Amino acid sequence: MKDQPRVPRTAREVAVEVLYRVTDQGAFAAAALDAELSRARLDARDAGLATEIVYGTLRTCPALDRAIAPLLKQDFARMDAVTRTALRSAVYQLQHLSRVPAYAVLDETVRMVRARRGPRSAGFVNALLRKLATARPETPGPAPRLELPAWLQAGFTASLGAERADKLVQIHSLAPPMGLRVRAGTEARQALAERIQAARPEARVELGALSPHALVLWRAGDPRTLPGHAEGEFSVQEEGAQAVALSLGVRDGERVADLCAGHGGKSLLFAEQVGQGGQVLAIDVDERKLERVEKERRRLGVPDGRIETRAIDLGVGVGSLGASFDRVMVDAPCTGLGTLQRRPELLLRRQPDDIARLASLQLAILERAVMLLRPGGRLAFAVCSPLDAEGIELARALEARVPGLTRAQPEAGFASRLDADGVLRIGPWSTPDSASTPDAYQVVQWLRT
Repeated sequence: MKDQPRVPRTAREVAVEVLYRVTDQGAFAAAALDAELSRARLDARDAGLATEIVYGTLRTCPALDRAIAPLLKQDFARMDAVTRTALRSAVYQLQHLSRVPAYAVLDETVRMVRARRGPRSAGFVNALLRKLATARPETPGPAPRLELPAWLQAGFTASLGAERADKLVQIHSLAPPMGLRVRAGTEARQALAERIQAARPEARVELGALSPHALVLWRAGDPRTLPGHAEGEFSVQEEGAQAVALSLGVRDGERVADLCAGHGGKSLLFAEQVGQGGQVLAIDVDERKLERVEKERRRLGVPDGRIETRAIDLGVGVGSLGASFDRVMVDAPCTGLGTLQRRPELLLRRQPDDIARLASLQLAILERAVMLLRPGGRLAFAVCSPLDAEGIELARALEARVPGLTRAQPEAGFASRLDADGVLRIGPWSTPDSASTPDAYQVVQWLRT
């Protein structure tokens, strides 16, 4: 039975549609959820329920599958995708959402499956969920941790130690926060926080602890509708990413290259730091991402000509560029495993061989980055992964292959946070409220002699 064009109308319909798109069509959870919530126009409470079902199901998917599989005669992985997705979302609600009545979960899930897959599938789902409902915990509670495959749990523990690894995978009651980088200084940040809180009384708004420019928001909705967006007073950037950029210590008048710049969040911060006499070059292989840099530059009021963009495949070379930059940032393509709280779909997609494949590319890009540094210039290498194979091991490999590099401490007050191996590791352990910094980063820096 083929799907018919439809617009989800309830929180559970939105959640199932998003989960189906993520698990079976390769979508990213955050983007798919935003799109479906916009189409459905749910109120704040139902939007919150849909968000919790989506993130909760993805974060605990292996455990949900283990609960369902013993009741099946067929291979769960070979089941029709929509039916499988509806079952997972329903079991998550039964096991972890105490405020949701079991009958509501069963009735709406069966209705959804009947509408999309017919009465036979609906009858099967009804019988299965009734059995699972009898085993529902007396007091369902939130899952305490992400469900990691054994290879990844071992990698996190070996790279971070048990305490940090545990902090990284703890699930907090709220969905991951949205980070804003305020264009002006601390005084403007406080004023903007108060304006946003007044406009969104249901939101939680806090000042960031790692970046003096950061606001951390929960339940704030579309950032484009917040006070200050139209005026270019802030950009959307997670606080850890701000800290990574600040640790490079860019100064007025310098020439800076931002490699693997993506949508240019760090490039735009650097453009404010270099001032009128400086210059920032944002490099990425994807021209479409670089087009957004120019649009955001105009919105933020960064002067024309302060940022140049260039599409270069750094895995191949540096084009016509030479060793003319004071500082170079490499936020390299990586597994992204430090972002599992906000991108739990990676738990379904990443495999052990991804690490070696990406590490090879990272090392090639780092060697190109050194070619852009003037003597005395500073290079920062960052990844949003906590694994040693994407951090300290790559740093040592670069030092063995490229002469003339001296390990340097990060700037802007981050030197005190260095670990004994000379790596700056940012994550939930970096701030008193670990929920405000859910992503994990590694940063290593060098001076070129």
